[in-house]
Amino acid sequence: MNSTQRQPKNDAVGKIIHLMEALVRSERVTSVRDLAAAAGVPRSTAHRFLAALESYGWAVQDAESGAYRAGLRFFLLNHRPVLFDALVCSAKEPMRRLVGRTGKTAILSVIEGMGGLCVHTEEPEIAVKFVAREGMSVPLCAGATGLVLLAFCEPSLRERILASPLKMPDGSEADAPRLRERVAEIRRVGCAHSREEWMANAEDLSVPLYDRRGHFVAQLGIAGVAGTFGNWEAELLPALKSAAAEIASSM
Repeated sequence: MNSTQRQPKNDAVGKIIHLMEALVRSERVTSVRDLAAAAGVPRSTAHRFLAALESYGWAVQDAESGAYRAGLRFFLLNHRPVLFDALVCSAKEPMRRLVGRTGKTAILSVIEGMGGLCVHTEEPEIAVKFVAREGMSVPLCAGATGLVLLAFCEPSLRERILASPLKMPDGSEADAPRLRERVAEIRRVGCAHSREEWMANAEDLSVPLYDRRGHFVAQLGIAGVAGTFGNWEAELLPALKSAAAEIASSM
C-alpha cells in the first residue's frame, strides 16, 4: 500500500493526489465521472478539484467534451521523452509551418534541472542548415535558445542558476553581472537573438512558449547559418511569435 492509499477519505490533499495520479495514468482525455471513479471521490468533488488544478496548469479541460488530461506541468517534472508527448504533439505542426515560412530549423526546448533540454526539432529540406537533435543539452548562459529558458523559468530557479558557476560553450566563465543584465533585457522585450554564441557559424532567435493559462512551459525558436537572418525583427520574429501563439492556444 502506498502513501496515497493510506490517506483518509475526508482528506482534501489525499483526494487531490488521487486525482493527479488518475490524470497521469490516463493515456487520453478522461471524463470527470471516470476520473472521480478512479480516484474514489465524489463527482462534485472531482469537478471542483479539477477546476482548481486547471487554474494552476496541472490539468487541461477539452473545450468540446469537458473531459480532462494532465497539464504540461506534469510532463515537465520528468525528463523521459514519452512525457513530453503532449507538448510535442501541440507544437509539431506549427513548427513545421514555421520552418516552411522561415527556411530555418525550429527548436523546442525545456528547462531540465539546472540546464536546458531540446525535446523536438523540425528542419528545412535544404543542404546547408542548422542541425539539432532531440535530447541535446542546451546551455543557459549563451545563445538565444538557452537564454529564453533562463529568462522565463520560475524566479527561484532562475536565481539558483544565476548564483551558480556558469560555463560558456568555449569553457570560459560566464560574466555574471552581464548575464543578469541580458536576462532582464530579454524579459523586457520578450525574445532573444544571438549569433555564434552557442555554436560556431550559427544564429538563433527565440521566444518563450506559454500554455493557454499563461504559464511558461518551453522555449520556441529558429536557428540557421550565421548571417542569414537579415532584418530578423521584421521578417522572422512575427512568424515565430505567431507559431508560439498557435501552440499556446492548443495547450
